[in-house]
Amino acid sequence: METNHIADLAKYELPELKRKGFFRRWHYMPTQMAVTKKEYYFIEYEYKDLRESLENHKFNDLKKLHCKALNPVELVVVSTKDEQFAAAQIRHYQPYQFKPTTEIMVFKDAEAKAFLGVLKELKPEG
Repeated sequence: METNHIADLAKYELPELKRKGFFRRWHYMPTQMAVTKKEYYFIEYEYKDLRESLENHKFNDLKKLHCKALNPVELVVVSTKDEQFAAAQIRHYQPYQFKPTTEIMVFKDAEAKAFLGVLKELKPEG
């Protein structure tokens, strides 16, 4: 079974997201806000900790991880500017692309705000 992934939202049926407008951008329908995508990269040996932090909603644990550019573990996040919605997926680099290793995890309202708040604090290391 192929894992749906954020890079191609058209193949992933999230009822909260719909395409709108002239440019057909994705929007979170409950708040009518457009979604944006951002990537974060982590050291390979911290993959398990990253996954557990997200699955158990222990977002503050993300601060302990090494967010570093150009590493083989990628966290892709799609979110709204009002922080009421976030969807995340972990991918692992396999030549010559990142492949999903988790299902898409969806966070809404207070959970989304907490998750996105911690991501704002992450400062990618050189």
